[in-house]
Amino acid sequence: MSNIEQLPVKGTSERPAPRRIMRPCEWGLLSTVRDLETQMGTVEAYNRLCDAAQRLKAKIDAGEAEAQHKMWATDPNFIYPAGDR
Repeated sequence: MSNIEQLPVKGTSERPAPRRIMRPCEWGLLSTVRDLETQMGTVEAYNRLCDAAQRLKAKIDAGEAEAQHKMWATDPNFIYPAGDR
């Protein structure tokens, strides 16, 4: 009973890594950033994004952060229904 051996394990995977999950709001964000840069230029778009990030950080630091919606939290099967992967 004291002779314990580890079974051989293949430490690599044959399948490709899954694609990054893109939620619907991210497409809107990408479009908004593109429109912002088109209308204001790259530098001013960057400045506006930094201002927005600063406001979000202040909200987090004040303890007023919001949790993500449960529908998008951890269930990739909802985000990528069967057959869409």
